[in-house]
Amino acid sequence: MSARPPRGLTLPAGGDTVVVRCSTVADGDFHIETSPAALAHRRQAFQPGRWSQLDEIHGVVVHQVEAPGEHDGSVGDGAVTTARGVVLACWVGDCAPIALVGESGVIGVAHAGWKGAWDGVLEATVAAMRDRGERGGISAYLGPCIHPCCYEFGPADLATFTGRFGPTVGGTTTWGTPSLDMPAVVTACLGAVGVVADHTLTGCTRCTPGAWFSHRRNDAGRHVLTVVKM
Repeated sequence: MSARPPRGLTLPAGGDTVVVRCSTVADGDFHIETSPAALAHRRQAFQPGRWSQLDEIHGVVVHQVEAPGEHDGSVGDGAVTTARGVVLACWVGDCAPIALVGESGVIGVAHAGWKGAWDGVLEATVAAMRDRGERGGISAYLGPCIHPCCYEFGPADLATFTGRFGPTVGGTTTWGTPSLDMPAVVTACLGAVGVVADHTLTGCTRCTPGAWFSHRRNDAGRHVLTVVKM
């Protein structure tokens, strides 16, 4: 078990301030199917504002959010906006949540499990930011997700990933079996479109039970990563 990373970052973007935050178990369950009243309360306690939290399905649909609260509950795995006050939220239980911050002020969020990463959700989110008018550099901030120490992966499937992304995405679990390195996969996908992934906020969800929920620990709850431009 490694030391816990910081819970958030405050960043400049296009003359504004962008805040990226990662919830913990102590902040409660942010599963989108949680009771509406409980979810609304937890949202405002964690990051005040109107949220756009998608119904994630491991796909590549990316929504353009024009105003606070738009597309909340819509099916998709990525969202981008130029508007202030929009809380873009990605809820996960082992998959990789990524906040993206553009120098010109476009922000985004993406949900990447192995399938979404393979199919291109990260590249699609970056492309949506460019379509939205981002002409500067884009920085990506990876939140808590499962790490290779705990992400056992079948040898044949792992060979497919290493064949596409290179040997750095392969690893070994702490119990000695082949594993997939999701942070390395995220880094490779983003690097292919000129975006550097910052790992300051990430840690392994499965082997840090006091910090985050984990599907592979059979947790029903989900934690959340948010990004908002003030």
